[in-house]
Amino acid sequence: MTQHRLPGIRQYDTHGELIGRGDPPAAPAPARDLDAIIVPASRPAANLDHAVTLARAARSQLVVLCSRQAQAGAVHELLAARSFAQAIVIELPSGYDHPLMEFATSQSARMDLPEACTTRDTDLSMKRNVGLILARMLGWQRVFFMDDDIRDIHLPALHATVSMLGQYRSVGMRVTSFPDNSVVCHAHRETGAFQDVSVSGSALAVDCAGCISFFPDIYNEDWLFFFHDAAERKLGCSGLNATQLRYDPFKDPQRAAGQEFGDLLAEGLYALLHRGGDAWQATRDYWVDFLNARRRFLDAIIERCGEAKEPLRQKIFDAVTAAQECSAQIRPEQCARYVELWLQDRERWQRRLKETPHISSIKGALDQLGLAAAEDDCSQWLHPAHADFPAVTPAGPASLPSLVRLGELSSGNTLAAGPSAVTADAKAASVGRLPAYVAGICALAMGAVTTWPQRRRGWRRWGRD
Repeated sequence: MTQHRLPGIRQYDTHGELIGRGDPPAAPAPARDLDAIIVPASRPAANLDHAVTLARAARSQLVVLCSRQAQAGAVHELLAARSFAQAIVIELPSGYDHPLMEFATSQSARMDLPEACTTRDTDLSMKRNVGLILARMLGWQRVFFMDDDIRDIHLPALHATVSMLGQYRSVGMRVTSFPDNSVVCHAHRETGAFQDVSVSGSALAVDCAGCISFFPDIYNEDWLFFFHDAAERKLGCSGLNATQLRYDPFKDPQRAAGQEFGDLLAEGLYALLHRGGDAWQATRDYWVDFLNARRRFLDAIIERCGEAKEPLRQKIFDAVTAAQECSAQIRPEQCARYVELWLQDRERWQRRLKETPHISSIKGALDQLGLAAAEDDCSQWLHPAHADFPAVTPAGPASLPSLVRLGELSSGNTLAAGPSAVTADAKAASVGRLPAYVAGICALAMGAVTTWPQRRRGWRRWGRD
């Protein structure tokens, strides 16, 4: 067996010391300082209600990148019902690719990785990279990435997070309820150990005018995106929390297997930062040591399975065992090779960004990417005057009555609560959304009876010249 060469190499249960927590300004940044909220959408359109509310309150552009269950037509229907016109809806074709987003790290076959480690059925990284390129082309400086399963972000929290850009290149919120962790880290917590929640790409402000990285096509793509920010003490956290829709991380053991390589790489690279190192020190010898540390970490979870709640014990055992089986097939040289290719990809990405032209229109930028704004079949529902209406509702929790507001769940029921757990506050929040839908119906009626000329004064149809 290979001997442990370097003392103190381990997986950390928190990375808080690597993340800056500078105090936001006393007054929140004005809404005009946020250029766009970018949502990589894959769930049904109703899940975008909160993003629409937040973009309206912030008076910022909303960019929705659609695929899978997120259908552009349904998104336009939601926007029409909410009387919100300042949105770009882009349907990302299946298998979409572009030379700007070609990366060596996406060719897993070149690294001869185990099949279980290379199964990645998501286009999240591609959508986020498209968002970054659009921002650079259009001259947007400050954008906020927000996943479509994120809730409970209020306007003051958004402004406080975005206002920290400048001091930091990337600033995130902590998604603490439901905790945004890997399957293995969920298991670590559920078996009695401490497990922190770090910032992530699911609620992340980015300064696109500076030196930005890319999101590689791997689990923990966000950790690799802001790794160099963390290394240079340019990664911040506003100290404000968001909510993620609840799910069962242990439902499919193969989920843990599919995450193992990305989780191993990210935890290993951040462990180097804790030791004062950097990515170039992630050599084969280092990965020999960290692989041993990671496997001890997994073994310890298996040994503590009896500490978990009884309904979770077998599910945790199966999930962590799947991760162990994948880990046993990963070789140190594969990790070192991936890091080498990732650093090369990042250098090429930086050169591409410098050569990216500035474009004045959404249509022109999308043309450059081989994309187009999805046609709005519901545009007749919106009278031009509604584009400049003030916010109908304040930013806050989304109204999805069939979903649980996880912030209301007790810590002992994070995996067992159901729709009955919705509180009176949640019901009140859904009532608070009613005026927006009434406005949409009124807009439809107005469009049917008005004789006003359809002038384009006071509004702008994004996605068309």
